[in-house]
Amino acid sequence: MKHLVKAIVLVAIYLLFLTSCSGSSAPQAENDESGNDPTVEAVAPTPEPPVSGSKVEQIQFDSQALGKEMHATVYLPPDYSPDFRYPVLYLFHGYGGSHGDYFTYLHLDALADRLLQEDLIHPLIIVAPEYGNSFGVNSKPGEGNDPGSVSIGPYEDYLIQEIIPFIDTHYSTQASKAGRYIGGISMGGYASLYLGLTHHELFSKIGAHSAALWTYTSSDQFTDQRDWLYADERLRSGRDPFILAAPENLGEMEIYLDAGKGDALAEKDYELYTLLKTKNADVTWATAAGGHDAAYWGGQLEAYLGFYAGTHHVRSTP
Repeated sequence: MKHLVKAIVLVAIYLLFLTSCSGSSAPQAENDESGNDPTVEAVAPTPEPPVSGSKVEQIQFDSQALGKEMHATVYLPPDYSPDFRYPVLYLFHGYGGSHGDYFTYLHLDALADRLLQEDLIHPLIIVAPEYGNSFGVNSKPGEGNDPGSVSIGPYEDYLIQEIIPFIDTHYSTQASKAGRYIGGISMGGYASLYLGLTHHELFSKIGAHSAALWTYTSSDQFTDQRDWLYADERLRSGRDPFILAAPENLGEMEIYLDAGKGDALAEKDYELYTLLKTKNADVTWATAAGGHDAAYWGGQLEAYLGFYAGTHHVRSTP
């Protein structure tokens, strides 16, 4: 009898031990069909790294053409990767401006980020180079009547032979005509037309926004700059976009021209548009309220990026 009572007590103690180990408040789960023990806590998967934001870099290098250190501002899109080849927009500032103006004053990087997030443009690299008040041409001292503020030197060689190879070497670019665009504002609009039409084998898109152009009429603006740039007929024939707009320079190229309705340069820009149409160029004209100022350009930046990298085509406006 004593042995039976002792056995019952031992069994009771053993059952109490099992209950305390298993936790009586939580039901035991059965193994799932895969054979894994679901009572083992699953390890949470490592979260995907967040998409990196865009970057605005300041670069500098020694220009052999100009014999001095030069600079540029470079926009890299969010999640920039060396495993992907990006088209490049070379963007030129206006007279008296700086290569950082698009980002400091017009906040181009924030706009590009938003348009990318909304899937309105494709990822691209934007390069705003330093080029002084050179208009992007090769010039020499005494070659014209210097108005006192232009930048004289082989700036075309620097931009074409040094900037473009530097960018293609140091960044993951589409190093081809199809993946290379050029544009600018005011003097930069002239520079983009001049360089784009002169080196048409390098660029597939030209954007000239409120471009500085001249037709030698009484409505010409900034005539001191005109007379330096077009000091004689030889220089004018090699620099004037109205002359450079020949059919052989326009193949496989899109051109976007615009100016504010209150801009005195709008008349000249529209004249170039009508000329390009007669040459069967793929050209767009756009205009809106505004003048020759940052307020107008800031309001048009989305349309500009839409032209260069948009996921839809830009339409002309009367």
